[in-house]
Amino acid sequence: MSATIDITELDLLIPLQAFLMDITGLTIDNVLDGQQNLTPMPLGDFIIMTPMRQVGLSTNRVRYADNGVYGEGVQQTSRSTQWPCQIDCYGESAADNAAIIGTLIRSEYACEWFRQNGNTLIPLYCSDPHQTTMINGEQQYESRWTMDFIGQYNPNVSTRQDFFDSITVGVIAADLKYPPES
Repeated sequence: MSATIDITELDLLIPLQAFLMDITGLTIDNVLDGQQNLTPMPLGDFIIMTPMRQVGLSTNRVRYADNGVYGEGVQQTSRSTQWPCQIDCYGESAADNAAIIGTLIRSEYACEWFRQNGNTLIPLYCSDPHQTTMINGEQQYESRWTMDFIGQYNPNVSTRQDFFDSITVGVIAADLKYPPES
């Protein structure tokens, strides 16, 4: 059995995407994962999400599960993990969308929204939005506002763990040489 993880990057991007769509009114075609090849930038207002890293917030916690069948035991190792994701807002409403996102992520509204919508990702805070204007392929300035969403998730990594039902324990006298000589 190879190691498996119960919360993938996609499991984090989907609720963040849904939250951003809900508060900005943009559609699924306009709130995108930032690392897609051969995909043109959408027209009008849109948001790009780019995961940046995974930061461990705790030491590992280990749990064991033995279902009684040899070779099918599981060790689950988990740790709280911080997940920074860069959010870039583009278009005429980029500044307004950035202000909405930056304000609401720091609110009880966001905590409640994520709790009611899967509870996989927990919003911690968001950096202040700042303008990072870009020049597009046509050498035109595009309005772009950037901020860092910081969330937390608690993944479990499962690996195979062997257990046994019985053991035979023997006693060896400490003052004798072991194994015995002939």
